[in-house]
Amino acid sequence: MRLASAGASVRGPAHEQDGSPNQDAISVRGRDGGRFIAVADGLGSRRFSHIGSQRAVELAREVILDGSATLSSADVLSRLSRNWRAEFSGCHDDYETTCLWAWVDSYGRGIIGQAGDGLALIRSQGRFRVLTVQGEGFGNQTTTLAQADTVGATGADIELIAPGDGVLLMTDGISDDLIPEQLEPFFDAIYRRQRRSSKRRMKRWLESELQQWSTPRHGDDKTIASIFRMD
Repeated sequence: MRLASAGASVRGPAHEQDGSPNQDAISVRGRDGGRFIAVADGLGSRRFSHIGSQRAVELAREVILDGSATLSSADVLSRLSRNWRAEFSGCHDDYETTCLWAWVDSYGRGIIGQAGDGLALIRSQGRFRVLTVQGEGFGNQTTTLAQADTVGATGADIELIAPGDGVLLMTDGISDDLIPEQLEPFFDAIYRRQRRSSKRRMKRWLESELQQWSTPRHGDDKTIASIFRMD
């Protein structure tokens, strides 16, 4: 069995214009034949949200890769939220962020979780579904990572048993522009591209697609990460 992972993050036009940093963050890592991904979106109204989002994906990686054999998705949600708040000594208002993450081991078994807005798509055991709790629209979620152990977060176990099974995580700079009817075709298009690309080529392709996003007036930062079973 072979797993492939990739991801990319670009500054949105609004942040490029005013010289602000990318408030999104991403992590894509491998360990022992497994794959880890995380994306985060710092709240635009908070001064240091770009720092908060970066620490979120780093802490998600630490929590999951240090305890992936025993941690459930609920365990990760609780521990990550607690560790993230402790990182800022409880004074985290200026660092608020969302976070989505996934881990798949070398056998195709894994966990996925989400705190806040963005979008998590799954094909597990050949069945496609959306993890994200949907209200009237994907952008309605207001939960942050600081609240993930008490309200509004969600997680699931996953099992990638066939080629094309996988997970796709994205921040709302992308998900806000997708409609429900587009989600599975979008998922499949990313898989088909990744199937014929190296990790480096896939990253370059994703960056190009995000920089030329089809909704040019959408000023948000854009981040996407994937894990797919290839054979």
